[in-house]
Amino acid sequence: MSDPKDRKYGDEAPTLAGSNVPPRYARNTAAATQTPPPVSSKQSPGFTEAPTLLNNGSPTMGATGFGLTPVAAWAAALLEPGAILANRYEILQLLGEGGMGAVYKARDIQLEREVALKVIRPELASDAEISHRFKQELILARQVSDRNIIRIFDIGEAENIKFITMEYVEGESLHALLRDRGKLEVAEAVDIMEQVAGGLAAVHREGIIHRDLKPGNIMRDKHGRVVVMDFGLARSIASDGMTRTGAMLGTIEYMSPEQAQGKELTASSDVFTFGLILYQLLAGVTPFYSESVIASLLMRAQQRAAPLSDIDKLIPGILSNIVAKCLETDPALRYQNAEEVLGDLHAWQGKGGKSRISASSARLRMNRLREVPWPRFAITAVLMVLTAVGITLYLRTKPRASKVSTHAPVSVLVADFQNNTGDTLFDDTLEPMFNVALEGASFINGFNRGAARKVAATLPNPSKVLDEQTARLIAVKEGIAAIVTGSLSKRGNGYSLSVKAIDTLTGKTLANTTVNTADRDALLLEVPKIAVPIRQALGDTTPKSVQLTAMQGTFSTDSLEAVHEYSIGMERQFQGKWTDALQAFSKASQLDPNFARAYAGMAAAAGNLGQTEAAEKNAKLAMEHVDRMTERERYRVRGMYYIWTENWQGCVDEYGELVKQYPVDNIGYNNLAACYARMLDMPKAMEEARQGLEITPNDVLARMNFALYACYATDFKACQTGANDVLKLNPKYEEAFLVLAYSQLGQGLLPQASDTYQKLEKISPWGASLAASGLGDLSMYRGNFREGGQILEKGAAQDLAAENRDAAADKLVMLSYANLSRGDKPAAVSAAERALADSQSVKIRFLVARTFVEAGELPKARALAAELASDLQKSPHVYAKLILGEAALQEHNPSQAIQIFTEAKERSDTWLGRFDLGRAYLEAGAFTEADSEFDRCTQRRGEVLELFMDDNPTYSYLPPVYYYQGRDREGLKSPDFAGFYRTYLTIRGQSADDPLLTDIRQRLKQ
Repeated sequence: MSDPKDRKYGDEAPTLAGSNVPPRYARNTAAATQTPPPVSSKQSPGFTEAPTLLNNGSPTMGATGFGLTPVAAWAAALLEPGAILANRYEILQLLGEGGMGAVYKARDIQLEREVALKVIRPELASDAEISHRFKQELILARQVSDRNIIRIFDIGEAENIKFITMEYVEGESLHALLRDRGKLEVAEAVDIMEQVAGGLAAVHREGIIHRDLKPGNIMRDKHGRVVVMDFGLARSIASDGMTRTGAMLGTIEYMSPEQAQGKELTASSDVFTFGLILYQLLAGVTPFYSESVIASLLMRAQQRAAPLSDIDKLIPGILSNIVAKCLETDPALRYQNAEEVLGDLHAWQGKGGKSRISASSARLRMNRLREVPWPRFAITAVLMVLTAVGITLYLRTKPRASKVSTHAPVSVLVADFQNNTGDTLFDDTLEPMFNVALEGASFINGFNRGAARKVAATLPNPSKVLDEQTARLIAVKEGIAAIVTGSLSKRGNGYSLSVKAIDTLTGKTLANTTVNTADRDALLLEVPKIAVPIRQALGDTTPKSVQLTAMQGTFSTDSLEAVHEYSIGMERQFQGKWTDALQAFSKASQLDPNFARAYAGMAAAAGNLGQTEAAEKNAKLAMEHVDRMTERERYRVRGMYYIWTENWQGCVDEYGELVKQYPVDNIGYNNLAACYARMLDMPKAMEEARQGLEITPNDVLARMNFALYACYATDFKACQTGANDVLKLNPKYEEAFLVLAYSQLGQGLLPQASDTYQKLEKISPWGASLAASGLGDLSMYRGNFREGGQILEKGAAQDLAAENRDAAADKLVMLSYANLSRGDKPAAVSAAERALADSQSVKIRFLVARTFVEAGELPKARALAAELASDLQKSPHVYAKLILGEAALQEHNPSQAIQIFTEAKERSDTWLGRFDLGRAYLEAGAFTEADSEFDRCTQRRGEVLELFMDDNPTYSYLPPVYYYQGRDREGLKSPDFAGFYRTYLTIRGQSADDPLLTDIRQRLKQ
């Protein structure tokens, strides 16, 4: 059974008592002081999709993580066969659909012709990046007038649906041709690809690069005409410059090497893909085929393709050479554009044109390819795309390069060294320091010893000691590559320390080494020396002298007592005993005032106790002794310092550099993900968490965090899968039930979410507390405010009986919101004041102040805002501004409210801030601006599941968005306003105590 404190800073990073930052913070008085930080007002679009094809060859859109909102479901329901869109297009047939939208066969009633109608889902249409890509498909394709390029007719919007109409091509795709026939005859393949080259040549003459050419985007009609389609990822060189290094878009199986690396692209990138497709048409296989897509990409850069004429003697040698030149790894050695390719194809067939290639020159170029190394950072980029569940957007802004390890990750568990000295000072003292020495190798990760003890307790023969046998059982269960065991004995007046590394699966001893010292204090100084042969046995090729130089200073302490206290602090920290951990770390720092790790441990423990000033102070003290840290430790401690100062960009920079230098550091990836989450960049949080999981797939906490980030990012399917994966590893993990319920809520599966909460209720007392919050929030989401309030009231009483005042305060402040929602302001104020009596956290003060504003108690609200504004942390300042903005709105001063809300958004782009700003714009009559804010609220609805990232469900804040957007669309005189009201009724229409229902029904009768 998990404990809520497991989700704090509780990982046994050798230097940092709490380096594994979870997505949430401590459930205590200061829990809510850690709130979403300032981010740019421009949000990441989340996921993009590369248009692809269904198996039947019909054009469709690649799936993303976005699910349909109720509004989108209502709009999508209009597009049934026979429906009329925009009073012009009769829907005939669905050709395909995906996460971004769908493609229909339709009839243009006005012009009496069949068209293909491509739509984008309404909940994505307002995203600036996605909308831009949708629009540019029309703009760029219209710049090209060529029979081999699909004709785009128009772009429009009706009934909350954006759409493009284009030429309907009745035929089959190259994808379908290859699937059905395997390969084509030379004449047929060349005829098809000549037409493709002709269309691409027209595209390239206009300065446009397609960037997503593939068999599924090439169609041949029944008359033999071939057309190139799908310009959704195309870019204009003139306007874009094609300098977006690090941004990788397209379909990975048909990428050029430079596109896979996120480098600058030119038209020659399309030429490489052209060569891949022509090769496949002629040979029936791609030239770099492998079971692994990563291996395929490596082959593209490191190997030359087998000449087509060697595969099939019937393929002419000159044609083989033309394809070979298309497939040059160096873009400078390829054809520079499709017109050059077309010229050689024509010249070979005697149609005119001057050939640019000879058989001998092609061979020479292909031979040179073998000496071109694959840039190391590209492997990281490829891994990220492959693990993104079909998503082809590479989200990094720059490649991770310089010092990437070439060695596969190796996880190691340091077992308890056998203490034969009779001196308890050596119990669990040398092992953490040995972990530090091992992790000097960038590819080695020391498995959390505290986590290992928890696993040991679940074994058939539970053990509190990590002896060799227990450690090996744990390693097998957790997928750890090797274990390290040791023994310490007296040797006259001195000591003898023997250490060995053991392969987990075979039991083979990989290395065995011993050191002897004259006295006990010299033992610490010998740790780096004895670790060298272990590291070398695990694959570290760094010279011994370099390893020892890197450790100089790090092991300069000769105080075994200080290290022992540090070890105790680590153990208490993992147990969630933060006060005891702080005391142990503090004692270690007193025994050795230069012990950097002790200050780092104090910072983590203080932070988890809500003592943010002390956390910041001790992080600074740790950095004063930067010379006593390894390089890895310096990144971790600086990252932790930025966490406590809420400098999330600094946190991202430090942990980003850590994983660049130490690319198998799962702690680094987990912390980097947490910092991105605090910046409200949830797609990047998912990305980094996924990277960490690749290194330690059995890390339950990391898997839990990934699932949570997926929910925050509105990828509810990935969230559901992740939560279920956690429950497979730990069926009693309370938070996994909570996140599973979140995923079900996001998908509109309310009965299933209720069942999940009820299961959670039976797991443990803490699970029952979480379930009460969840069930109360679920009732409020449905509009059953009295019922939800009763659940929360009962849950708060149980929390108080268990002396958990902070949990009680969380429920009481939600009870206050329930009372406000049903119009009972006195009851709302009463519940809010009770919450404030139980907790003075930033979150509670903020939400209580919101209640005071809504109840007309403005002086009380402003007093709380003043308190928050005086806080040293940044996030309370944002909440103070939101309170003042809400007060201005309550006083019917929308212009002042807009100014204050905008200032708050510039510091932190919170969901509540967007909602409040939308309401202010609505009251000011700025309907377009309000519509934009409400759209963002529905797009980011994953964040509403847990607004404060603290295990407290808040999805009941979402339905009012539909009400206010309905009013806004009325102001815009948009005929679709009723759809938003109906969505609200779908959610809360059965409520007996929702005052908004009367207003909505009156508006619908107008």
